[in-house]
Amino acid sequence: MRLENSELRAFRAVIEEGGFRRAADALHISQSAVSQAVAGLESKLAVPLIKRGKELRLTDAGRRLFDHAFEVLSGEQQTLEDIAQLRSGQAENLNLALSASVNRFHAPGLMSSFHRENPRVRLQIAEMPARNIIYAVLAGNVELGFGPFQKDMQAFATLPLYSDSRHLVVSPGHPRFDEMVQGSAEAIRQTPLITSALDSPDMRPSIARLRDQFSTVWEVSSLMLRVHMVRQGMGVAFIDRQLLTEHPDCADFQVIDDVSFSTIDKQVGLYYRTGKQLSEAARSFVALCQRRWSL
Repeated sequence: MRLENSELRAFRAVIEEGGFRRAADALHISQSAVSQAVAGLESKLAVPLIKRGKELRLTDAGRRLFDHAFEVLSGEQQTLEDIAQLRSGQAENLNLALSASVNRFHAPGLMSSFHRENPRVRLQIAEMPARNIIYAVLAGNVELGFGPFQKDMQAFATLPLYSDSRHLVVSPGHPRFDEMVQGSAEAIRQTPLITSALDSPDMRPSIARLRDQFSTVWEVSSLMLRVHMVRQGMGVAFIDRQLLTEHPDCADFQVIDDVSFSTIDKQVGLYYRTGKQLSEAARSFVALCQRRWSL
């Protein structure tokens, strides 16, 4: 099954324009073509996308597909704009997604050096949870990902840069601090895990074992907010070794050593889709990172 961009474009227009006729006018096609595109999507997915009536409303599946359509078509538009700029002689883009720890500890120096060497390159840099970087690179929304590698990276060409680890920590402000530092599984099961993102068990069944160790999982994209929440005793979190060592707000955090899942070792580096020919800007950034880590 393949979702065509023309179908996604018609579907998105129906929602954004508020009706099939307005969508047809905006896209300069017939209303029947718009209706056929949406019907085709519903047939492929075997689920209704729009609740038709006096006002159009999206079903749950429709909302999910609308988000997908927005991402795909925005990426397509950005690509067309980039090509137009290149055709007119303007500079390339560096489209890069970074994890929070990479952004905090390495990105400032790297981007300063990159800009000195490539002053005409337009920068598009986003901080994302590691899982989201994977999806963004696969979808073609960003060219390069820079963050921790996942277990399965077969879809990517990878450049490992350094090793790091994350440690499960608790703050003295937590009401069951003493029990947790002694490795009490019951105390841990009564507290939330605060994390940037965690795949659902349906997507990666092995993750279910980690989820089951805690009362719930709170997904908080901001690294500093996660640190604050742990400091306030609201839950526990996996924190990068370097952040634990260097950030004053983490000075009194205690690593929970006496559990089997207390440490997550990771390889951090750059990656992009296998078979993709990198832009000149991306190749320059890769070379800069290789020099930075003396590879």
